[in-house]
Amino acid sequence: MNSTKPSYKMYHQAQSILRTPYGDLTSKYAYISLRDYNKWFDDHPGGLMVLQLRSQTDTTRYVAIAGPYDSSIQDERNDDIIYLPDSIYQEFENAGSLQLAVQVIYELEQATKIVLKPLDNAVYHEDMRDLMESAMNEFPLLQKHTQFSVAIESLGGYMVDIWVENVEPAEIVQLGGEVEVEFVEPLEKIVEYTRVHTPVPVPVSASAYQGMSFPGMDQPLAKPPPASAVVALPSAADKDAMRAARLARFSSYNKAN
Repeated sequence: MNSTKPSYKMYHQAQSILRTPYGDLTSKYAYISLRDYNKWFDDHPGGLMVLQLRSQTDTTRYVAIAGPYDSSIQDERNDDIIYLPDSIYQEFENAGSLQLAVQVIYELEQATKIVLKPLDNAVYHEDMRDLMESAMNEFPLLQKHTQFSVAIESLGGYMVDIWVENVEPAEIVQLGGEVEVEFVEPLEKIVEYTRVHTPVPVPVSASAYQGMSFPGMDQPLAKPPPASAVVALPSAADKDAMRAARLARFSSYNKAN
């Protein structure tokens, strides 16, 4: 069971990690002020430092804290700002509130199983197993019915969104150790990628990567052949619009389920 420590202030202001010099689209950790870092984690027993964030519109997300930010990055010093991974920031923004109530989470259960759904089939442009092994080892935690992004290096860093269909044994889990990973079919396709042959199941063996093993991967995984040539990938602005639309749709799905 998770244990929590009450926050010391009712609301904090969310900002995107992209507004800092050390943030990019693949950032997985959040940063808080030195004041809050000392206040909330001075007696932390060690390990992952986690916050539960709840907006005024009742959107709840969890973030791992990397450490305190340098207040000199701000035009005017404001210790109440929390810099979030951009995908999480977009979720709060899309839900209509960037004012967040905060609780410190002292413990998360260790993940035993993860079910992932790619949100477009560009993910098949690289080996699914290798891509997800690398991505999962960058993430400190995962929450059910949220989404994250991974970069397809062979497409120049094109970002593919992944929906977290399920996690076990709890709705929010810490990653690390032995985890069973299951994939479900992509939700949608983009016109630039066309399957030119009938997909043939390709067996893949169990593997370990930086201390995390994927025992579920020893079963055959249907993998389509390489995609056809790229005609024109969506622009960054197009991708932002697509991601916002998905967030709105999945936010409604999450509340209904």
